[in-house]
Amino acid sequence: MPHFVDFRDNKKNMNDTAAEFPCLKASILRKASNISGAVDQVTIGPDSVLNNTNTTWRDNIENEQNGTNVKELYSPNIQNVQTSTTSTAKISTSGITFSVRKIFLENEIQRREEVRKAIVRRWQQMEESERALQVELEILKSTMALKRAREEAEEMAKREAEEARVVQLTEIRRKHEQQLSAQRIQERQERLRREAIEHIKLQKKKELTDKVAPFHAGFLSNCQNIGTLSKSCKDRNAAGIALLMYATELNELNLQMEAINQKARMGELTAAGVCAAERIAQQSTEILNNFRSEIERSNELCEKVGIQSLGQLQQPYEALNNPQESQEKITQPEEISESTIFLPEIELKSQENQSATVTAAQEGIPALNETPVVELASNLNSTAPQLAVKEINDNGRDVTAEVVANVESNSAYDVLQFVDKESLKLFVQSQEFLEHHMAIYADLLRQSSSKEFRFECQKAINIPVNAISGVSGEHLRDKYERLQQLLSGKFPGNVTSHPQGIAYCKDVLAKKIVSQGETLISSKPEMAFPVAAVAVALWNEHPDFGELLMAHFHKTCPYTVPIFLPQQKGQSNEDYYRSLGYKYGEDGTVEKQDKYLKRMSGLIRLYASIIVTRQRRGVTKTHPHGLQNAWRWLAAILNIEPRPDMSDVCATLLRDMLDVAGSALWNAYPKQFMKLLMLLVNQYYPRVRNMGGVGGGPMARLEEFLKNSLSRGSIPAPEGQLAPNFW
Repeated sequence: MPHFVDFRDNKKNMNDTAAEFPCLKASILRKASNISGAVDQVTIGPDSVLNNTNTTWRDNIENEQNGTNVKELYSPNIQNVQTSTTSTAKISTSGITFSVRKIFLENEIQRREEVRKAIVRRWQQMEESERALQVELEILKSTMALKRAREEAEEMAKREAEEARVVQLTEIRRKHEQQLSAQRIQERQERLRREAIEHIKLQKKKELTDKVAPFHAGFLSNCQNIGTLSKSCKDRNAAGIALLMYATELNELNLQMEAINQKARMGELTAAGVCAAERIAQQSTEILNNFRSEIERSNELCEKVGIQSLGQLQQPYEALNNPQESQEKITQPEEISESTIFLPEIELKSQENQSATVTAAQEGIPALNETPVVELASNLNSTAPQLAVKEINDNGRDVTAEVVANVESNSAYDVLQFVDKESLKLFVQSQEFLEHHMAIYADLLRQSSSKEFRFECQKAINIPVNAISGVSGEHLRDKYERLQQLLSGKFPGNVTSHPQGIAYCKDVLAKKIVSQGETLISSKPEMAFPVAAVAVALWNEHPDFGELLMAHFHKTCPYTVPIFLPQQKGQSNEDYYRSLGYKYGEDGTVEKQDKYLKRMSGLIRLYASIIVTRQRRGVTKTHPHGLQNAWRWLAAILNIEPRPDMSDVCATLLRDMLDVAGSALWNAYPKQFMKLLMLLVNQYYPRVRNMGGVGGGPMARLEEFLKNSLSRGSIPAPEGQLAPNFW
């Protein structure tokens, strides 16, 4: 930029003029030397030879010009300088005369030249800076272009690498899917092949079993007909002698037929076995025909002589000829009773007991005696009072006043008639134990200061119990260890800080596990086995916890005992239904029957799962509530008189118990359990069906389950059962 002179600094420049006089002198002398060759006279000063007028004129002109220039340069402060200059227009120092205005003018010219040069230098510097900036800008542009190109190349390479990786992953996934698809196809083909082979085997087994079934039925029918004919014989001595003749042969045939049936159930039956069964049936038919001929001939003789017993007619003569032989013939029929007819069956039961004992000993399961089956047969032949039951709709139970009145007025309708005595005793003992245990921590419930402690205990129980599942053995072990530490007083919350804390936690945990049957297991039956596994493991370490668990089972679902309590005299409907496990809403209405059956089904499934659950890996203790309890439960159900108003409940519970524990019972007690199922199908179920009541769908489902199980010759393992050594 051009330099502008600041005239406000003139005064300061004037003051500095004196300091510049040496330079001025040198300048004057230099100029004088330049013109000395052309001028040889005095041209300045008082001795000047020039005309004074001309000199004065020239001086005035020069001064006017200089004044004009100075005025332009030093305005507005030039007035003071002019006044001073006018008064001293000429200064003589050492004989040299000069003009101040000229000095100022020369200085200004020099200053302007310097300013111009400075401006030129500045412009040159700016141009150089601009050129350098342009060069730097070009370099920067070039650098940025190179960087941008490099980044674009890297981005392109990265994109190409990503695309290649995606393509590679897609190819790998495609190949993996192809492998999985091929594997699934192969597995499906293998499964179909196995199923086809199994189907063929089952079909052959069924065909052979179907061929054997008529022969077996014919054999049993012939045995029953022999018993009927023996009763119709008018001469008891003759009937006894005839039975004695064929008893041994019938026993042998019965053993052979049972062996054939066992092979049929195991799938080992062959065509030779079918032929043998046919031969046995034919032999039994021949025995029946011969026995019928003997009985008919004996009856004809009795009719001819007109007496009831042919032995009475022959006895005097035989006694006279051979008294000893006559005495033997008289006593022999008396020693043979009607039980001789069922001798093969009784001997078979004995053999079954021995087999069941061996099987149970191998699996660590207590052997069973035949008492429950005998009791069932005797009880089912008894007569029960008939109840007038009103028709029940599908939405809920409606026990009418006529039924209650009939129950109260009928003295035969006693509590013990519909409740097994042993089960009732067990129920009372468990409830007494529960009341005693709750009294232990009663102070803890009454203390308001322990509210937070109770909340922490409930939280420590609910979280692991709600998380129990069969995902893995480690997961199940983690939940068990947390609950085990809690019951042992080693939990971080330190339940031992209160003297009644452990007792409270055991009761809350038992109640929580039972509630899982009502909520979780009633909707997801397969979840019963993980919960049962944890319950059994805790029961091993804390027997009192197991007693509490059973007490809460019996309180929530009395059918786990099992007991079917009738309504007592003076007992309200609400109290009665609550004793059966029904729940009431806030408006005082009882829950619907379908919801009630669903809850009871979940509870009985959880109870049965506890029974059949195996011990953990490495645990050598005996199961705290083993398989014999399932047998006791079934025997108790079938030994008590069925109630028409409870037929739907009974059918539901029976099906659930058989569905969960049936496979284990069949494996442990194959022959006795088969006999129990036959009793259930042939006697118990028809009796309940003939009574009428509220069975409906549950009864039909139970019938279908029993028929399918007997036709297959087995009950499949329950869904969700944990594998051996799962955890």
